Amino acid sequence: MANKGLHHPSQVFQSWHWRRRLDIEQLLVKEDLVNGADRGGLMEGMFLMGAWRMRVLLCTLVIVVMAVKSSSTVASATSVAGWSCCNLEASKERRKIESAFFGGKICGVAATNALELGIDVGEIDVTLHLGFPGSIASLWQQAGRGGRRDRPSLAVYVAFGGPLDQYFMKHPKKLFERPIECCHIDSQNKQVLEQHLVCAAHEHPLSVQYDELYFGACLESVLISLKARGYLSFDPSSDSSSRIWNYIVPEKSPSQAVNIRAIETVRYSVLDQIKNEVLEEIEENKAFFQVYDGAVYMCQGKTYLVERLDLSNKTAFCKEADLKYYTKTRDYTDIHVIGGNIAYPVMVSTNMFPKSNARAQVCKVTTTWFGFYRIWRGSNQIFDTVDLALPQYSYESQSIKEAVIKKNYDFRGGLHAASHAVLHVVPLHITCNLSDLSPECPNPHDSRYYPERILIYDQHPGGCGISVQVQPYFTKFLAAALEVLTCCCCSAEVGCPNCVQSFACHEYNEVLHKDAAIMIIKGILDAEN
Repeated sequence: MANKGLHHPSQVFQSWHWRRRLDIEQLLVKEDLVNGADRGGLMEGMFLMGAWRMRVLLCTLVIVVMAVKSSSTVASATSVAGWSCCNLEASKERRKIESAFFGGKICGVAATNALELGIDVGEIDVTLHLGFPGSIASLWQQAGRGGRRDRPSLAVYVAFGGPLDQYFMKHPKKLFERPIECCHIDSQNKQVLEQHLVCAAHEHPLSVQYDELYFGACLESVLISLKARGYLSFDPSSDSSSRIWNYIVPEKSPSQAVNIRAIETVRYSVLDQIKNEVLEEIEENKAFFQVYDGAVYMCQGKTYLVERLDLSNKTAFCKEADLKYYTKTRDYTDIHVIGGNIAYPVMVSTNMFPKSNARAQVCKVTTTWFGFYRIWRGSNQIFDTVDLALPQYSYESQSIKEAVIKKNYDFRGGLHAASHAVLHVVPLHITCNLSDLSPECPNPHDSRYYPERILIYDQHPGGCGISVQVQPYFTKFLAAALEVLTCCCCSAEVGCPNCVQSFACHEYNEVLHKDAAIMIIKGILDAEN
């Protein structure tokens, strides 16, 4: 039973008898609920959208706990712990924190959504949510960690400056009254299906004749692929339609090898050379953004220098270092729309939505890394530019594309800003995290041809079905994006975090033009109407 409410940050928290404003962008809380949470033995959980926010904003938990309790028995910094499941070795530390939290030795935990997934902590009194988690379902699931066993609780939502958070600040009823979203998944994603079928075959032999109804038309091709990889076999004397596919690997529990948080199975290990221990394992599509020869790598609040990246063994060797600078990759990403039919077309009535010329198509995403910058901390000044020779990373995915007729304004910046604006409003109607999708972002130093289109693609190999689900809603998303842009009172050409700037931008919010984005979106809507 969680209490919830809204409070605007420009107001002073007089009910807590202090005049200092919290140094956070938005705090949603209702002052008449605070007294109900003001009791001894208060336990808190804090949810963050990423591990980096857990490190940076850990102190926010202590500040808010001070406000909520308004007493001398305030949680100290030493009684609040960080909880993340971002790496292999951290799982041991996590179990220690888990045990201490359950036993009452620590009264606060800063966590990623690991705490959301089936962890039964029966006596959490307050949950603090930093940023919208991507869906209403996820928000209430996280808030539901508190108030178990018929205990009252308080859920505090700290909204960031992003468009979606600000949208809910302006329209709180749309947050509290919005129904739980329907969950969409592309069950025909080959990489997902392969892992699923291995587990299914372990439980019961498979048959194309009977199981195609449940696993889709690509079942046979995936079974053949698994046979070639040594997971399955069949009786060669039987004909193809009646073959029975059996699991033949000695491993007794194949489900243990399936990662429920990522599609990819290929990972890079980050190794501390001094302690000879693995700090973290990183998915292949993210690895070269974080680890390469000369990279500054952060883990659990410590700084490491990557001395060598072994591509053949997929291992980055690093050592702890006290450095006054950080590094940032120089890279670009190309999206080549292949066309053709999508693997799992969405089935909706065309009468339900306004007509849209947007097309859902298969695409090939290729990222190229060609160097990195060394940048001073504090001043953020680039003092060195280094070249790199890393292999390209490519994968097939799914995309949603809207072609645009070129005009005489800053067209490149307008398309980029419009793509950001559309991306920001997708979670209003579809269950997803912003990290599941990515817009096409132009590199400011790239003089090559930039396609005349608004394009958003699934940021997972094989696609996750989200872009496909966007297609019938696309005109609706354009209208919502236009509302976000026109309602924002910023006057900067490049916009602000409330409208077009995004932390998910691969090009660090360069080449943006808010007014051009408004004109582009208006033009598309006028043409389609």
